[in-house]
Amino acid sequence: MKEKHKKRLRTYTYIAILISFIVLWIFFREEAILYGLSCIFIFSLIFEKDKLWAWIPAFIISWVWVYLAREMYMGYSGFKYNIYGVSLFPILAWPTLLMLGYFVLFSAVKAKNQLFRWLKMCIVWAVGLIVIESVGYNLLGVHLSQGTQYAGWPILNCFHSPAWMQVSYFSVGIFFYGSIAYFEKRLRNKPVS
Repeated sequence: MKEKHKKRLRTYTYIAILISFIVLWIFFREEAILYGLSCIFIFSLIFEKDKLWAWIPAFIISWVWVYLAREMYMGYSGFKYNIYGVSLFPILAWPTLLMLGYFVLFSAVKAKNQLFRWLKMCIVWAVGLIVIESVGYNLLGVHLSQGTQYAGWPILNCFHSPAWMQVSYFSVGIFFYGSIAYFEKRLRNKPVS
């Protein structure tokens, strides 16, 4: 398939996934999360085979984070499925969000070396996370049950959690994109045997 057609097909696929995810989200939130994860994973199998390895650090970093903060993740408004008392939402949403950022944004961030690329991606991650948290809380009604006792950020009305958890939210992306920047270069330069 020609590169131009492949790129166009990728773009149309992203748009179709996004639209269908939004429609599904309106009626079935948890199913939408499962659908989104499945679509992004299948998408990576079809279009991003050279990036499949990144699912490993995405799941490891995400699940370590969810495990460490499990007391805070005991419930979300509108989400009923859980695994050992921890809401299914963060278990699936974190790795999916990280990988989506890797597929869509990381390759678009250019720099003279991987360190600067990582630093730029950290800024993109931070801004994106603030936007997603604001939209999720204020427009989509995604509320952390344990977060009701925290005021959240003024004006944006997001991050209703203790300070340590807010720092960790940003750290998850920083660690993930740092590992991507580190390993991606080494995997690309690995000799073929």
